[in-house]
Amino acid sequence: MNQSYNEDLDCEKMNIMTLGNGAVGKTSFIIKYTENAYQEVYLSTIGIDFKCKIIKIDDKKYKIYLYDTTGQERFRALTLNIIKNAQAIILMYDITNTSSFESIPGWIKSVKESKGEDFPMILLGNKLDKNEVRQINKEDGEHLAKENGIDFFEISNKDGTNINESVTTLINKIIKYNEKHQKEFNANDTSVLTNQSFMKKKKKCC
Repeated sequence: MNQSYNEDLDCEKMNIMTLGNGAVGKTSFIIKYTENAYQEVYLSTIGIDFKCKIIKIDDKKYKIYLYDTTGQERFRALTLNIIKNAQAIILMYDITNTSSFESIPGWIKSVKESKGEDFPMILLGNKLDKNEVRQINKEDGEHLAKENGIDFFEISNKDGTNINESVTTLINKIIKYNEKHQKEFNANDTSVLTNQSFMKKKKKCC
């Protein structure tokens, strides 16, 4: 009990949300990543659910919370509200389903409006194991990702292709994003302090 508690304290926590239409494989992806398990059919997610996993990158521990969001339209307002607390977004579509791919630009637009242009995101085209019945070419996914400045992977929840690689890429993007914005915050904070110091000195000498 104490060991688990201490391990948790040593970890930096990261909240990652999955977005996309229903049945694209968001639940299956999260379970594959956190438990290395797979089953063909899952019940539709109602509202929001999550699972977590502790990993180590460069000798530092991270506790990754992966939030599973419903693709149902009636829960869209709830999903958009939870985006505000996310530190990164996984956008997912099904390469065998055209409409799931066509919905992605709308999700990207919602995230950028809420979190900013440089917010960490990756685009995943799922069900690579069903390549013979694909409807979306890999080049289409690559083009959409490049157009929006985000990384792209085609994955398979069934055989695990690119599951760990895609999440690790996103985690590194979060780390870089946090470092960049911390530096910007520190620079702005120093600027404010400098201005305040200047005003104090000015008052003393006048």
